[in-house]
Amino acid sequence: MTEETGTVPLPTWLNANLFEEVLSKRYGDNYAGIKSFKPEAGLKPGENYSTIMLRLKFEVALKDHTIENVSYMLKTPHDFEMYREILRKNNMFAVERDVFLHVVPELEQMYRDVGLEVTFGAKAYEIDAPDEYVLLQDLGPLGFRNVDRLEGLDMAHTKSVLRKMAQWHAVSATRLHFKGPYAQNYLQPTYADTMKENIEQVAETLGKYFLKCLPLYDGHAEYSDAVHKIQPHIVDLMYAMNTPDPQDFNALNHGDCWTNNIMFRYDGESNKPVETYFVDLQLPKVTSVAHDLIYFLLGSTKFEIQLSQFDYFIKYYHDQLVEHLRLLNYPAAKTPTLRFLHTQLLKYGRVGYHTVLMLCPPVLLDRTEDANLTDFITESDNGDGLKMAMYSNARYKKHVSAILTWMNNRGAFQC
Repeated sequence: MTEETGTVPLPTWLNANLFEEVLSKRYGDNYAGIKSFKPEAGLKPGENYSTIMLRLKFEVALKDHTIENVSYMLKTPHDFEMYREILRKNNMFAVERDVFLHVVPELEQMYRDVGLEVTFGAKAYEIDAPDEYVLLQDLGPLGFRNVDRLEGLDMAHTKSVLRKMAQWHAVSATRLHFKGPYAQNYLQPTYADTMKENIEQVAETLGKYFLKCLPLYDGHAEYSDAVHKIQPHIVDLMYAMNTPDPQDFNALNHGDCWTNNIMFRYDGESNKPVETYFVDLQLPKVTSVAHDLIYFLLGSTKFEIQLSQFDYFIKYYHDQLVEHLRLLNYPAAKTPTLRFLHTQLLKYGRVGYHTVLMLCPPVLLDRTEDANLTDFITESDNGDGLKMAMYSNARYKKHVSAILTWMNNRGAFQC
């Protein structure tokens, strides 16, 4: 299904003609045609395990005899069969297209209706492709960029994400309150059950390496028994969150909010972001907001502030959440207190273990062009070295030793 151009795997179906309609709509009556088309890698090697990200560069000829350069980001799946099976069961690319094309615009319009302009991410486009895809506006020319995942987010970036997350949770909770459940089947509990067997295989494989490396982590004697007890049940515990408890404060969660799935824009030479966008929205779900909070704060922040400022970050998020719920006319009686939000974080402490087991290993691993999805989630000779490196490198050990100790002291393993 793909062919190699340098280090970039290109789908065999990819050609310039697929984008004629998108470009024609962009330029209207002035559009003359595509002068040149060049796909290239959208991310650095070692930055994406699960999909192929391409930046599509076009030279567009216009009827006024000028040439304009424009680019788009195209996400397509790898040919790895296990991943393809998950896609078939869950339509993850169709889900993400639907979120960008329909869910996000609805939430943004709700803010416009109360006088606030909020943008959550890039514009999305549709093409007549013969395979799975997501086509998005290229945010690079607008000045957006990622922060290095190995460094993690500092205070300013973390607060910027938490503000946007609070806006997202506030408006989606308001939408649920006034309009009821989403009609999309991918946001209903039974839909996610189709991929549970695959996730259990992945969790079992990764768990073997994690438990093998557990004695390497500082303080492991204190939490080793608790980790061994939760590991066989982590998939069931996470899947239980797919059926929201009506007593929780539930909203549409991003579902995979970590450093590489967030982009920032800056003004001038300032290193403080003035805008934050979410990218990669293929795993949304309605559940407690505790999921997004724990997953993001434990998987994306700088080590120095990750735990020491955790409670401060929750207070900052809560302030933003309350502000935007009030703006959207969400019922005051249903607005969660800060105390209640902390009870949610304790109730769903299991998310921290899931983050340590499945998110932190690739996030904290040094870049390598050899890393790939197959070796990450299956048992193989090639994958053995990769997974051992993920769970035993110095950066991972530092973060996870602190997180596991913190979780144990909070009773987070007691599920």
